[in-house]
Amino acid sequence: MAATAQMHRLIALEVRVEQTRRRLAKLRQKGIIDRITLPQTGRTRVWYPTRDGVQLAGEWPEMRGRRPPRGAVNRTAVRLKVEHGLTVTQTALAFLEDARHRGDLCRPLDLTGHVHGPRACWAGLSALTSSLWHISSTDSRGAR
Repeated sequence: MAATAQMHRLIALEVRVEQTRRRLAKLRQKGIIDRITLPQTGRTRVWYPTRDGVQLAGEWPEMRGRRPPRGAVNRTAVRLKVEHGLTVTQTALAFLEDARHRGDLCRPLDLTGHVHGPRACWAGLSALTSSLWHISSTDSRGAR
């Protein structure tokens, strides 16, 4: 899940934000993503994948071997998880923007998150992780 401005920073810095909005609207028309509008934040739009979108993304070669996240795929679930989801996305953007600032090649699928990660153990303590990130790096030839 991501706000329009976050999606723009993630995938389309080279174009104006209006272009990103149009791209998102086209994906929504195709039923791949949907959105909610947050009334308390100046009508910020938050985008999330539909069930069809999750299924489609799961077929990408980059996603082979990864279990799709158990994210919110309907408006009610998104509204319940929006604050946490946008915070997780903001954290991912911090990693991506730092990599870009250093000149590293960092594409959108190089950092994919699972909001509900596995149970982790440290020194006998157990905790349910808030998110688990898959971070990939590539060399100058594009090899992972």
